[in-house]
Amino acid sequence: MKPLLTAAIIFWSITYSYSQSDLLVLKQRNQTIQTWVPGSVINFQFSSKQWIQGIIKNIRNDSILLEQIDVRQVPNSFGFPTIDTAKLGIMKLHVNEIYGMPKRNFGGSIFTNGILLQLGSGAFIFLNIFNSLIRNEQVFSSLNLSRLGVAGGVFLVGSLLRASHKTYIILGGKYRMQTIHLANTKP
Repeated sequence: MKPLLTAAIIFWSITYSYSQSDLLVLKQRNQTIQTWVPGSVINFQFSSKQWIQGIIKNIRNDSILLEQIDVRQVPNSFGFPTIDTAKLGIMKLHVNEIYGMPKRNFGGSIFTNGILLQLGSGAFIFLNIFNSLIRNEQVFSSLNLSRLGVAGGVFLVGSLLRASHKTYIILGGKYRMQTIHLANTKP
């Protein structure tokens, strides 16, 4: 009786077992950057330019079934910040509706994104004008005006660097999102 029961259990598990579902893959040209499977958390920019975060429930062909979540930091009863998660519902979307993805290492360095240049030159301009007014000197004298002009130019360079420094990638061109279909049939 035991061999018959064991054979029946093995036969039942083989006939009703399934392989993995499809994969969602972010690629840069032909190199895979990141993959997602059902149960993974994904954060992306929708085609309406709205940022959406959710848990992938299912990936079928070119569609994604996503349970939207909203993770926020809220104060608890003692006033200390805690993390709160709200579920917003199920959303079905096509892979082509994903507009952008956040960069994993977006180089948040203040040395490369222009913020340090803006901060330093803005502080120099403020202190220069403030000190000139305290000392009763002319703010727009020829010597001081050249210093303010250089500081204004450095601020402009920082603004241009900050405008060109994106924290997300736009899909299309060298980045693309695709699904990889894995066999999901009974053996």
